[in-house]
Amino acid sequence: MKINKKIINIFHSSLQSYIKTILFQLKYFHFLPYFIMVILFCTARFHIFAIHHPTPIIMKSIILFAFVILPFCAFTQDVDFDKKTNELTIDGKPAFKIEREGCGFGDIECYYKMLDLNGKFLFRANMREFNSPVEVSQSNPKGRVIYLEFVFPETKQKAEIVFPGIKSEKVGKVIVKNGLIKDGALDQKAIDDFVFNSGTPFSDRVKF
Repeated sequence: MKINKKIINIFHSSLQSYIKTILFQLKYFHFLPYFIMVILFCTARFHIFAIHHPTPIIMKSIILFAFVILPFCAFTQDVDFDKKTNELTIDGKPAFKIEREGCGFGDIECYYKMLDLNGKFLFRANMREFNSPVEVSQSNPKGRVIYLEFVFPETKQKAEIVFPGIKSEKVGKVIVKNGLIKDGALDQKAIDDFVFNSGTPFSDRVKF
């Protein structure tokens, strides 16, 4: 049985629109590269089989596509920060607190203290900076490099990442993304992975 190509083209166009909508709805872009590759694979597979094969094959492609999409949608979490209580919430549920110190104009220090909901100290993140001749450009004449240093005192571990932004919510999203705090307590396995994957690339540059 042959399928009307006009119908296929209409469906294919609708599928592409759906893909664009999903991409805009994604809040955590660290899944994006893999997500795009999966989308391209599924779309290409559907287009090829839709022209040359009967309806059952098309339905299998649609089902496969749906099963691939759903896990990505499940990973989307609503992360918010309440400036009055310093509580960071995940999907509306308080998860932990972030207290920002300094970080204003003229302040010498800028750091974030992570606490559980009872106020117990968990770990700290410090904003650090240095000047690098490698980074000098027209927009950055001093070669300023800003990064965030995570310090876990209980295990004496450190990790460094590109500074995500001055807002506590930005720092909180990094913590949520990497699962550093789970059920109000530190997740040591997640911390070990975070430290191993992030390393200390910025302070290592300053040494040389």
